[in-house]
Amino acid sequence: MSLPLPLTFHHVGCAVKDLEGGLATYVGALGPRRRSRVFDISTQGVRVCFVEIGPGSYLELIQASATPSPIDRYAKTGFYHLCFLVDDLGAVTGALAGGFVALPPFASEAFDGRRCQFLLTPESHLVELAEMTPPAFAAFFGASLGA
Repeated sequence: MSLPLPLTFHHVGCAVKDLEGGLATYVGALGPRRRSRVFDISTQGVRVCFVEIGPGSYLELIQASATPSPIDRYAKTGFYHLCFLVDDLGAVTGALAGGFVALPPFASEAFDGRRCQFLLTPESHLVELAEMTPPAFAAFFGASLGA
């Protein structure tokens, strides 16, 4: 019997062709929501913005900022990854290593420069892990509110 991993759901990532258009669509559909400023994540070639959809739950809209971009193939499908907050990226990645393929870790401006890593499941789904506690992200999000 395996023990549950210390994961906290954080967001669903959605690729959009135009970040401002995506924000208008989702905020228009969901009603007024708190949102972060736009983050440029140069190491990933993307721009992102978080929209709060519930306490501690977010929709991350992602637009390519480079050509080619790692998210080009997802622009037509939209939703493409789940993200979980973790206390120890190495421990959780190690625990998932048996069934998931770990992609290279990176520092993300959207998580205050903290370490993040994508993992590919056997079904070719992406799972992102971000090494940050929920209270730390709540404080960072509050300090990063956009228009």
